[in-house]
Amino acid sequence: MDKMKIISIISDWQKNILTVEGITRSYENDLFRASGSKPIKIITGFRRSGKSFLVQRTAQKLVEQKVYPLKNILYLNFEDYLLSDIRNNDDLGKIVTLFLQEMAESGKKLIIFDEIQLIKEWDKLIRTIYEKEQNVEIFLTGSNSQLLSSELGTNLSGRFVEIKILPFSFKELLEFKEISINTEIDFYREHSQITPLFTEYLMFGGLPEIFLIKDNKTKYSYLRGIISKVILDDIIKRFKVRQPEIVEQILHYIFSGVGNIISPSRIANLIQHNGVNIKKETVSTYIEFIKKTFAVSNIDKFDWKLSRVFYSSSKYYSIDNGLINLYENITNNYAKQLENIVFLKLKRDFLHIFYGALQNGKEIDFVVKTDTGKFKKYQVSKTITEINKKRELSSFC
Repeated sequence: MDKMKIISIISDWQKNILTVEGITRSYENDLFRASGSKPIKIITGFRRSGKSFLVQRTAQKLVEQKVYPLKNILYLNFEDYLLSDIRNNDDLGKIVTLFLQEMAESGKKLIIFDEIQLIKEWDKLIRTIYEKEQNVEIFLTGSNSQLLSSELGTNLSGRFVEIKILPFSFKELLEFKEISINTEIDFYREHSQITPLFTEYLMFGGLPEIFLIKDNKTKYSYLRGIISKVILDDIIKRFKVRQPEIVEQILHYIFSGVGNIISPSRIANLIQHNGVNIKKETVSTYIEFIKKTFAVSNIDKFDWKLSRVFYSSSKYYSIDNGLINLYENITNNYAKQLENIVFLKLKRDFLHIFYGALQNGKEIDFVVKTDTGKFKKYQVSKTITEINKKRELSSFC
């Protein structure tokens, strides 16, 4: 790529850092507190969940607090069409050299590479920078756990800290709408605004850009575009899958059955019923590909009586409610929408989440393991009435 073009791209992104605006998320504080230390900071998460905004906002704060001069920040987003020719570590290395030798001032420097998994053998370049450039701090973002974990486990082992981000929580949506809820009185005072916003959140989820779209039809179009991007780029191209229609069907079954026990055998049978011959092993592989995009997560069964986890049957949940509501049988299923919201809340707060099989033969929606090793149980219900109270709460007895 032409030298002047590279300088222009870097300069434009530097100027852009100063203009980024938005609410402060907890992840931003985490990243800011981690900055200044040697380990590489890696931010991972689903597409359009706010990774780029996070690193740009943090860079902005570091400039404002004079930790780094703006000229000493190299930010590149590899989904920028202007960088479409940069796809290997040799080309990227030349840009880094140009920045360090000709553009940056003396002193500490910050390098930020957005969607780094798009660069072939990126880990080798990053390790070289890490070991040879003592005055350089590195932020990376990525949207594919497989491509990141394979490199992280080899060339970068022990040299990084990872921050995993999710789309907006409902609390963050309220902050975005400038609604502050700190007490019960605040809740009742703002109830008329909160209720329609929660309905909107159930339907369209928490991907940040969705809040800027007013028309519902356009919102669904935006979400379908993200699903297409995930299937086409993050799965089909990267894993060289020859059956894109099968991946799409599997994703359909998972999102349509959110919160249900789903087995590869069951999905394989459904696909075979539609006239396509596929093995359950292939379905399992494709499910793993989908999971690596962060689009879905699975939880396994915890047997309370035996105090053990069974991995043979899993329930699946979506990274975002807007994605599952692209499927008709979820759109009108308030209970499943709510269950997915609760799962995402628990995912923010706990590392280990299961669904429960209890001594009385009942199942419970979620069982979580706390930091102290104790277990908590959660049951999700649209309403609690005298009619369903015994059924819903019997699992806690």
